[in-house]
Amino acid sequence: MNLRLCAALPAFAVGMLMQGLAQTDGANSGLVLPHVVYGKEPAYPKIALAARVSGTVQLHVATDGRHISKIETEAGPAMLIKPTEETVQSWEFEKHEPATFDVSFVYILLEPNGCEGVKSGVRLDLPSRVEVSDGPVMCDIERFKRQQRYLREQRAYPIELHVAMDGESIANPSEVTISNGVLTLKLPVRDSLFLVPEAMASGPKLSLSAIVGSDSIEIPGIDPYSLKCIWNIGLANKRADTDDPAMKGRHVQSACTISFDPLDGDGVGMVVDPCRTPAKR
Repeated sequence: MNLRLCAALPAFAVGMLMQGLAQTDGANSGLVLPHVVYGKEPAYPKIALAARVSGTVQLHVATDGRHISKIETEAGPAMLIKPTEETVQSWEFEKHEPATFDVSFVYILLEPNGCEGVKSGVRLDLPSRVEVSDGPVMCDIERFKRQQRYLREQRAYPIELHVAMDGESIANPSEVTISNGVLTLKLPVRDSLFLVPEAMASGPKLSLSAIVGSDSIEIPGIDPYSLKCIWNIGLANKRADTDDPAMKGRHVQSACTISFDPLDGDGVGMVVDPCRTPAKR
């Protein structure tokens, strides 16, 4: 995308735009700088975002009265230099006497905010300084989109459920019962998904019960935040991994493990014992 600076500040820019004013500090002190009228929109290079590279690129440039005629890079992270030079090279100016001046591009790396992203922005103090702020998106974006679609259409969280026995996947229950002590719902499981009403996300802790094979399982104390996660239930008939400190002292055939895999960030888990009893027929 290109920017054309005429009467109005472009929508992508954040902050004040100052051009063509005498500089009062820094390397450009006392200079009346030319007015940028057109150029490539400044952006944080995607490869630098992924590598979490930030910093300042410092250039010394010359103009021929309308365009950039020479660029000398004085300092800056290598991954940011070429994109900065390309942006500056695209600048066009109002007609002026050929000039030389310094340009700084400051790349500010913001902390990721999961699937909601970050409030990226560009601050222009042309042509001497540009600040670009952005951050990586750390998120399972397909799951996020699906969850948002269900929330819009059905006002429910789609919970993806996986059950394993001795480390091997087994069939999911045909239905689960979810309760928060106030509301108890039997929910069908279809294609490894069941839908929990949005209202349960802000109430007391949840419990899950279901028939898995020949067993009845009950898992209390589930944080409502886990409605944004994949639920992985682990059962065992054999001896548990003795290197797993969570399972030490547990009765393997009565215990359950459940882990919650979020859209972004690290998951959490817990062990419940007793959890598993023979189902009543």
